Amino acid sequence: MGPASARLGDLRSADPAATRLLLEAFDAGVDAVEPTRLVRDALARRGRAVLVDGQSVPANRVSVLAFGKAAPAMARGASQALGGMIGRGLVVTDETAEVPPWAELVLAGHPIPDEGSLRGAHTAIATAEAVEPDELLLALVSGGGSALLEAPLGGLTLEDVRDLNDQLIRSGAPIGVINRVRQALSLVKGGRLTARCRGRVVTLVISDVGSDPAVVASGPTVATSRAGPGIGELLDRYRIGGRAARLARRLARSPAGHAPTPVREDTALILGDRFTAGQAAARHLAGAGVRVSLAGEPLEGDAGAAVREALAATPRGTARVLVGETTVKVRGTGRGGRNQHAAVAAGIEVAGTSCRFLAAGTDGIDGPTDAAGGCVDGATVADREMARKHLESYDSYPYLEGVGALLRTGKTGTNVADLWIVDKSCDDR
Repeated sequence: MGPASARLGDLRSADPAATRLLLEAFDAGVDAVEPTRLVRDALARRGRAVLVDGQSVPANRVSVLAFGKAAPAMARGASQALGGMIGRGLVVTDETAEVPPWAELVLAGHPIPDEGSLRGAHTAIATAEAVEPDELLLALVSGGGSALLEAPLGGLTLEDVRDLNDQLIRSGAPIGVINRVRQALSLVKGGRLTARCRGRVVTLVISDVGSDPAVVASGPTVATSRAGPGIGELLDRYRIGGRAARLARRLARSPAGHAPTPVREDTALILGDRFTAGQAAARHLAGAGVRVSLAGEPLEGDAGAAVREALAATPRGTARVLVGETTVKVRGTGRGGRNQHAAVAAGIEVAGTSCRFLAAGTDGIDGPTDAAGGCVDGATVADREMARKHLESYDSYPYLEGVGALLRTGKTGTNVADLWIVDKSCDDR
């Protein structure tokens, strides 16, 4: 029994067995991207070389740099696979966790960077610079690393970075835009970290944002293209203002902001992503006799609009699994996250029907709350007007808690964005 299905007793449900199946499917998705196993299975030692997904990479010694929400578990997987080849390492994450004896653990802030994020970035720079030409730097990257590893360009303070992050998150800007801004204003992102490394670099990624390794955690170890809209244009588009935005525009136009990242012949592999989790969730439902489909396009855009589209696209008598990351343009001071917002919106739409809906972050965290998301059915919303008031004030957390639809799993140790399940199959079971 996984972290979500274990919480069934906390949820009010018109059909506990059907709700349990959704929770089990979510757990199956999370288990499919379990970091320790994915890393361990991708690596092996062979003499003075490391086998990376079957490819031999010469190395007398290995240094490990792990950052992101899955960093501790990924480091444990590397230790199990490579053992004594690893001489030193750094793990940067957001909570205390077990790490191998060779690793230094740095705790940093997420989703807003803090002093630990600065320490993590500068320690990562020192780790990369210490790698000798005959050694290998193994970078283990997972979602959340953008905030956890932060070294702003000269002139920007930590408070400036926090302000920009907070404004961008609240503006409804997609994660790709947020990461482009982060890359342009960082000493480590966009491949700038390993530009300092003299040895080979292998990057193994558990992705929360797609299939491009350069995008995850803003790509500190993978060079990225700087083509596309300028930073000033993006800040204007999402109405990001204030002192930090003015300084960011100026720095982005400076030589440091435009400096190209050296091209390196390194290896970067995606070990698991949102579709890995989605496929596993869909398989679990199919194994229970549900007719199920996995959406081919990732979830994106406004959370409320995405809920309506997902419900409309799911035929009666079937279930549909969706993965990705939506946005919510927050107004006011309510509590919640994008998945909780989606769950309230879905609860209003499905009220009085046999449909059920689950939306949760695979990391177990949704917004600045202790919940992963929500799980609703046709009996959840008895008063649509009250639910709409909470939705309009972006105050989904207390509403879901009050009606017994708040899903708390605890942190899962992995992170591949969000998983939604629309279930209209109940009439057929």
